[in-house]
Amino acid sequence: MPCTPETSEATSDSDALHDWVLGLPWVVERPHSPDLPGLRIFGVDCAPMGVRSVWLVTGLPDSSGVAVVVPEAVGADLDLLHLAEPAAPLSDEHVLASVCAGLDAREIERVLLEAYTSTFL
Repeated sequence: MPCTPETSEATSDSDALHDWVLGLPWVVERPHSPDLPGLRIFGVDCAPMGVRSVWLVTGLPDSSGVAVVVPEAVGADLDLLHLAEPAAPLSDEHVLASVCAGLDAREIERVLLEAYTSTFL
């Protein structure tokens, strides 16, 4: 069963989502193109662990507007649980997965924390 096309109230509160994301350790907002207004890219920049990786994109023109970068296996699990759908393959066995619309705040947090923690693996 694919993601539902409905709009999600939890992902529409982008200010609260962005504040929460930026409150996570080592999360930084990456520079973005002025040609793509509303698009925001977040990464982890953790020098002590040697981790520097993009893990979240918001403001995308899809069902929820939120996508995460995760290993392919994590993307498959999120798809199986109807929390996110693979949107685009990336290099190094990762996938961009679009977070399903209609999820409650707890489910969105689950997806984001899964993506965030997978950057450290």
